[in-house]
Amino acid sequence: MVTRRSLLVAMSVIASLGTGLPAQAFEFQPYEPSAVSKVIRSGGAVVVHVYAPWCLQCHAQASILSSFAGDRSFDTIRFFKVDYDGQKDVVNELGVPRSTLIAYKGGKEVARMSWGTSQEDVVRILKAAK
Repeated sequence: MVTRRSLLVAMSVIASLGTGLPAQAFEFQPYEPSAVSKVIRSGGAVVVHVYAPWCLQCHAQASILSSFAGDRSFDTIRFFKVDYDGQKDVVNELGVPRSTLIAYKGGKEVARMSWGTSQEDVVRILKAAK
């Protein structure tokens, strides 16, 4: 007989197993300049999304990005999100409008796209970072 307690234990075990993806896969971290700079300098693959919650293009880009959450070919990319409204200093330093994706690889910027909302636009940025 299955008790409520055993069901809860089983559910927590299943939840702890997650999806099998690395913790960072398509998990956007808040943009913290020193942390992002460290990853870029290390030569790691990085994608930065300049995002505003009220921006329709930002939402479209985020939706496309989330559709690739299970795609293991992008697991090595670290993702960071710039708050367009709350991080104006970063926005100015990057010299970008909202709704921008920037790819870094090998310690340097390799691709940039603003306003693009097609899957092809977003994939081009992801592939540039790989």
